[in-house]
This record gives sequence, structure tokens and C-alpha cells, in this order.
Amino acid sequence: MAEELSSEFNYTATVVQYTILEGTNISSQHPTAVIKITANPGYTVTAGDFSWNGPLAGVTSVVFTQDGEFVLCTVTYDTASVMPAYNVDIGLCIIGDAVLAEVNIAGTLTTLVDPSTVTTTPSETNTPYSASGAEGGTSSTLFTRTYAVTSGNFWPDNAGPSIQLTNGNLGQYNITQTPTYTANNELIAITYTVTYIFTDQDVSGDSFDIVVPKQVLILVPATGITAFLGDTQTVASSGTNYVMTVQGAPGATYSISMSDGTTSTAVVTNVVMGVTGSAQHSFIIPNNTGTSNITWTATISGNIEAGVPTTITFDQAYPVAPCGGPLVDAPANAITDYTEYLDSSGGLITFLVKAGAATKFEIIHGGAAGTKKATSGRLATGLSNAGPFDNVTGTEPSNTLPTNAQATGGGSGIDQYIANPSDPNKQSTRQGDFNTDNTTLSIPDMYVGGTTYDQVLWWNYTAADYAVSDVVVLRVTNSNIPGTIAAKMYKICCPDTYCIIQ
Repeated sequence: MAEELSSEFNYTATVVQYTILEGTNISSQHPTAVIKITANPGYTVTAGDFSWNGPLAGVTSVVFTQDGEFVLCTVTYDTASVMPAYNVDIGLCIIGDAVLAEVNIAGTLTTLVDPSTVTTTPSETNTPYSASGAEGGTSSTLFTRTYAVTSGNFWPDNAGPSIQLTNGNLGQYNITQTPTYTANNELIAITYTVTYIFTDQDVSGDSFDIVVPKQVLILVPATGITAFLGDTQTVASSGTNYVMTVQGAPGATYSISMSDGTTSTAVVTNVVMGVTGSAQHSFIIPNNTGTSNITWTATISGNIEAGVPTTITFDQAYPVAPCGGPLVDAPANAITDYTEYLDSSGGLITFLVKAGAATKFEIIHGGAAGTKKATSGRLATGLSNAGPFDNVTGTEPSNTLPTNAQATGGGSGIDQYIANPSDPNKQSTRQGDFNTDNTTLSIPDMYVGGTTYDQVLWWNYTAADYAVSDVVVLRVTNSNIPGTIAAKMYKICCPDTYCIIQ
């Protein structure tokens, strides 16, 4: 027997030769012949890819089996065949061929998404990708990633997401970028799709980086009013020329009204914003002749941008008695507030008070809903000019008037309500307490301006208190028990005729 190689197609196969005497049974000498099929470089052979296109005289079967990287073709001879007097060539017709050998690609993907940017795909580190295929072929998708900004944002030009092959041969990759833009050509999403063109060798260790930067808010040009501004400080009782500023896009139309809580007055109607984008409008706040603050509200309407505040609210003080004089009487069955202004360097604010029949008096820093600092009171354990306070009646925001039982004291009463006429066994004038608290001052007499007052009410404040708020409120909660009349208050300045230096 001799072997020779045949190199047709993409593989080579051995040629088997036998020397057999004439008239000898072939099968008895060589029952089978085995042909070895070897793939050419870059190719592989698989037994299942080959078949025999028989029948053939002298051959009973041809079987293909895998032997590692080779294929063995086993030919079985007919047992009746006898060697003739001449050479015999048995040529097999084999169907099949070697195929390109499969190679592999393997790598990793790392993405960094800016923490302020919420996208459909989060950050990731060393996410593996891989594929197999034949030399020169293109892989299926190795990976695809989509990144989209949140609504109302975009990535500006030259500051959008990017993809980079940080290790590997870029020429072997196909990178497809599919961006999505708004009607104004603003980038709001992008998809990366990556495939690979196989070489004749396995490749591993390639790596990609994707960077997704911070998104930017899409600025929509304003078409309406963008600001409505005005002072919110308390206005003097004498009134003022109140000025409001309006800002916005030229051509925006708006109207302004002013209300004192009872009456609404038009300031301007259907005004068109000029080319400067800013305008000022005035409203004359008249004199407040009442006994309580007036809350004014300026309101703008029309073409207003979303989110722009449309109201400005501020208070106007009422006229209070000058230092050293009586305040306007507080009516029965009512809660009445009197506003006083503090000195920036600190000081002492003091009132003499006289109940209607049963009345509570409180000094409150920062307005009626502010912090309680002083209270009237009967002779009750633990109760002093500085509290504790009744936060049930006459208190923001409920502003509840007392029941008769609460106002008159006793088991269910509230000790902050003082009585008229007062009983020295139940109610002190607190002159001694005032003298102790203010060591250089005293109030020697409760009879002032023709009225005998029931009690002293005071608060020592500092410059730091003034910095928190420059006003205090004297809140008078006057009950409606039988015999109730208006309550009386007298503001005194220490020192003066009624508050002397000791």
C-alpha cells in the first residue's frame, strides 16, 4: 500500500494504493481502505459535512468519522471482488468541503454616566462581550447601548456622549451611532451598535469606553411675563406710593390689580410690555385710619410664564398711640391687635392694661402669629409676666374667643384672663415684679390719665430680637361674660412721668 496526497478544494486527502496478485479476492487481502481528510490552513473539516455519491462497483459502503481535527473516510470493499490482470482505480465521488475555521473575539465595555444625568442605561464597569465567526465574516451585534436625557434637557454640540476603543484594532470594528434630535436640532438620545470583522486569529482583551456627560436644560425663550416684584415690608399707616416692577418678553400683555381685602382696584389693564422687557407701575396706598393692620395684595394676570408668582402681599400698619398715651379701646367679645415698632438697639416696651370684665393681654414678637413674650395673669403658681401662655384662646390661627368658664377663672378657667374689678387676693398689679425685672425703674402708681389700670405688662428686648422682627403686637382677647365692656390700654415710655428711675 502507498499513500499520496490530493489537494482539491479546501482540504487534502490521502490516496491509498495496494498491490494484489491477479485472481486474488480483494476483500480477503484488504477489507477496507481508510482515507484521511485534512483541512487546509484557516479551514476545518467536519464528518457531518461529507457524504458519498455512490453506488460504485467493488465498494459496499463509505463511512465518514471524526478523528480530532481530521475526518476519516472508511471504504469497505465488496467481498466478491477479484483482482483482474490489470490495475484498477477506484475513484470515490465525495460530496463536501472544508469550511473556514471559527475564530473568537472577546472584550469588555465600561461606561461612565454623569451622576446628574438620568439616562435609560446606567453606568457599568468591564461588562464582557464576545462572539465567534469565520475569518472575514462580520459578527452579530456585540453590544448596543442607548442613552437618553430626561425631558426638557439635551446635550450641546461637542459635549455629547462618546465611544472609544481604548484597546484593540479599530479597523476590525463597525461602530454605528444613531442620534435622536429635537425639531431644533438638539441631541436628546443616542444609540451605539458595535459589530466585529473576524481575522484569522482569536482576539481577546479589547475594551471600549463610553462617556455620557452632564445634560443641559433646554432654554425655551420666554413669551410672557417672567417676574412680578414689589416690597413686602410693612407700609406706614400714613400710606405711600407703592411701586411694582414687571419683567418679561416684549409684546407680553398683562393687567395688575390691588386689593385691601375688601375692595379691588385696577392699577393697569392690558398693558403691552415694551422692548426693554421691564416696566414699573405705581399705586397710592391711602392713609389707614383704622385700629388694625390692612393686608394689601397686588395681583398680576395675563400672559404669565409658568411658575412665576402672581401676587405680592404686604401689611399696612394702623396709627398707634405715641409713646406715653392711651391706645384705642378694645371692644368686647373680640380679638384686637395693636402693632408697635421696636428700636434697633433694643429696649423696653411697657403697657398698663385694664380688663373689660375678663380680658387677656399678650405681647407677641413678630406679628400676631409670632412668638409670645409677655402675658397678663392672675395669681397662679408658675405664671408670670413671661408666661407660660394660653395657646388655646385668642391665638393664631384659630383665634378662638373664650367661654365664660375659661374667662372667669376657677377649675376650668384660664389664669391669663384678668378681672375688672380686680381682687388683690387673686390678681397682682405686678408693679413689684416690674421693679425687680427692671432694677433701675419703677411704676409707682397705676392711676394714669383718669383711669386706674389693673396690671403692668412689659418685655425687655435686644438688638438681636429687633434683627428677627422690628414689630410687636399687643393682642387683646376681650371676653363676652356679663358686664364686659371695652378694655383699656396705656403705653408708657420708661422713663417718663409714670415710669421713674429709682
